[in-house]
Amino acid sequence: MSSRNLRPSSVILRKGALRVFEIAFIAFLVVLNTVPILWGVLTSIKPTREIFAFPPLIFGFQPVLEHYLRVIQSGFLQSVLVSVINAAGCIFFGLLLAVVAGFGFDRYRFRLRKILFFCVVIGIPLSIGSSALLIPNYLYMTKLGITNNRFTLILLYTTYNLPMAIWILKGAFEAIPREIDEAATLEGCGDMYILFRLLLPLAKPAIAAAALFLFIGSWNEFIAASVMVDSPQFRPVQLAIYNYLGYYGREWGPLTASSILALIPIIFVFIRLGRLLISGLTQGSVKN
Repeated sequence: MSSRNLRPSSVILRKGALRVFEIAFIAFLVVLNTVPILWGVLTSIKPTREIFAFPPLIFGFQPVLEHYLRVIQSGFLQSVLVSVINAAGCIFFGLLLAVVAGFGFDRYRFRLRKILFFCVVIGIPLSIGSSALLIPNYLYMTKLGITNNRFTLILLYTTYNLPMAIWILKGAFEAIPREIDEAATLEGCGDMYILFRLLLPLAKPAIAAAALFLFIGSWNEFIAASVMVDSPQFRPVQLAIYNYLGYYGREWGPLTASSILALIPIIFVFIRLGRLLISGLTQGSVKN
């Protein structure tokens, strides 16, 4: 056997060490993200007297559901329903606008197209830093008389997260060959038929990714909701959780119980759409 076909032991050791480091780093991230959730679950089923026990009890206590019952009886499920409505409205209107805008930015050539899309890209951080526009939004919406309404948060969440959805879907449409549009046009199909009947089925991963970002952006938002609505019937789940951070201290049992209940929809959505997230984000990375 030729010596050039034999890999030096140093290369093998280096690759093995790199592999071990990758596994250790991934294990560290898994532990870092799962331990707080598991600790919250344990705290939520501990009796109140044992939550503050020292050293902390991991085993050897009698699980109870008193904190969950208290949270449910306090009207927490109404706040969950409000957040579900807000998220559903944000996903519906956000996807509708993002699909049309992404299709227009990719398939049409018009004046100020690049400048407008640059504005969209600049607006992507709004999904993370929406508090920067909180005061002007509050003043503007107060003058219009549209604060503390059913559609107040839906409007804000859709606006905040729309740039990210447009960017994802524009990249998806870029990856779809234009020959499909040309063939459909020759058959007499209009733009709306091409968009909704031909292109959207090919862009399902990107639609799922955009929907996931819209859901997370609406479900986890707290600052705008704490200012724009004050009626209990419009209070989303994050504000309901905050109620257990009382003036005289934190109620750890109900606080962790409400947090776990609010986490369940996120886990469910990730299970349903998470597998499409990476493929949706990378669908437009290579242009056909």
